[in-house]
Amino acid sequence: MNTTEPTELSEATEPTALTAGQLLRQAREQRKLSVADVALQLNLRVNLVKQIEADQLDSSMLVTFVRGYLRAYARLVKLSEQLVLTAFEQQSTGSSDQAKPMRTFSNRAELQATENRFMWLTYAIGFILVLMLVVWWWQTASPSADSAAEQQELSASVAADNSNLAEGSATAATTDSEPDISRASAEPEPGSASAFVAAEPLPELASPVATEASMLSQPDVITMEFSDNCWIDVLDADGNRIAYGTKETGYRMTVSGKAPFVVTLGNPSVVRVTLNNQPFDMSSLPAGRVAKFTLAEPD
Repeated sequence: MNTTEPTELSEATEPTALTAGQLLRQAREQRKLSVADVALQLNLRVNLVKQIEADQLDSSMLVTFVRGYLRAYARLVKLSEQLVLTAFEQQSTGSSDQAKPMRTFSNRAELQATENRFMWLTYAIGFILVLMLVVWWWQTASPSADSAAEQQELSASVAADNSNLAEGSATAATTDSEPDISRASAEPEPGSASAFVAAEPLPELASPVATEASMLSQPDVITMEFSDNCWIDVLDADGNRIAYGTKETGYRMTVSGKAPFVVTLGNPSVVRVTLNNQPFDMSSLPAGRVAKFTLAEPD
């Protein structure tokens, strides 16, 4: 019995009405190959071979891959590649093959546009955060941005110092008034001999020593005139706070205490300072910045 291998099918011997999958399935059956044999030799999944023969390939698959599978399958079963591809083109109506790449490109472009919008949104949020950080730092570094706790503490200290000053002034006034009362009670009646004797020590009260002691006991006086709002803090030689807070434009302040004074000004360029009616040179202090200096009369 003489057996020969089936020869390669040609376009003239196959009906053109068959689909590409039907052509390949008939050729496989003629060569007595199973679906598993084809999948093994083409290194494909069995389900994919079945989909090719049933013309039910995934619509998301690129046309280039589909044509490659059809050519490989046709070569395996000794079928004309052109015949299979022609059947495939006819069943896909020609236009659907070109629509898939266009849809793929459109989806990719849309995805790229979405990524670009997200990227710009991220940049905008980052810029806003940096701007807020800069504003916060600038406000924190400003001299007027003292904490509420510190202001309350300093206000309480000023109130206590003022109370102490008031008590000290009242005590001094009481002490100063006592000699006058005792002297008044000891004065003799006018016209008596003792009145002339008692009047003799009066020149000693006007002596240079008493005058100098009286001048030394007088407190030093600071005068400040403000051409703009300014925060101040003034301590006397004993560490007592005699002035504190923000002074408004046009305000004129006069305080007294014991020199030397430690003065802190939020903006020294807007303040004119005098000590005991002597102007203090402010030209060496930085303008627009907090300045802390010692205020005392020159030697």
